[in-house]
Amino acid sequence: MNAFKSEILKIFTTKLWWGLLIGAIIVAGGISALFAAQIGTDTMRDSGTALSQISPQAAQSVYSAGFQASLLQLFPLALGVLIVTAEFRHKTWTATVLATPKRWKISVAKMGAAVVVGVVYGIVCDVSAVIGGGLVMKLAKNGSFYLDSGDVWQTLALMLLVFVIWVLLGMGFGLLLRNQIAAVFVAIGLAFIGDLLFNVIFRLLHWEGAAAYLPSSLTSATLNPQLADVPHEHYLSWWAAAIVLTAYGLGLAVIGSIINQRKDVL
Repeated sequence: MNAFKSEILKIFTTKLWWGLLIGAIIVAGGISALFAAQIGTDTMRDSGTALSQISPQAAQSVYSAGFQASLLQLFPLALGVLIVTAEFRHKTWTATVLATPKRWKISVAKMGAAVVVGVVYGIVCDVSAVIGGGLVMKLAKNGSFYLDSGDVWQTLALMLLVFVIWVLLGMGFGLLLRNQIAAVFVAIGLAFIGDLLFNVIFRLLHWEGAAAYLPSSLTSATLNPQLADVPHEHYLSWWAAAIVLTAYGLGLAVIGSIINQRKDVL
């Protein structure tokens, strides 16, 4: 418990967490508003997607738009990396290990702190997305916020889970690559550029089904259950996508923790 409290204090007593949070708020609200503005346009009607007409399904897509654009997840990912690598960059790792000699307790404490900060980010970004996208749907599209829909609340709740998972993925990268700059670049590079590259490669090889297991596709499928029913698209059901994505997050964090326990303190 003391180790957990210590990790929480390390996060919330620095400017790092709220600096990234401000960026996440802007992205969540801004992209949701942009997606909402596209509802019912000729392009969207022709596409046959959830944005073809105003509806609760459109609201689900709007509120999770930041993740669909593969941008919002970069903030919890970067935070997860920085939570870990800050220890090595600022030479506080030795003191942390001396205070808690059993390193697995440190790893568990950091994961627990990641859950807390992920939920905080998720709640705040949920509010930002609802305000940004909801206002456009209500004022410009003659719709509403659709907060009376259980499906919309499911998406908003699952966004909390997705934030936590992406923080854990960042922690995993941070534990595997102790150099802060290298870890941030590798994590963000794989999450953004690498994801796009693998999507292209899988399509060229006609392995569309494999693309469904990329983190970005899993994130979109988790937050938008209707994607599994879109013709000629390859998405897992929302619950299967959530399970696989959770396995990715926990798996990378656990692997990073195991490898880190074998490394020298310094």
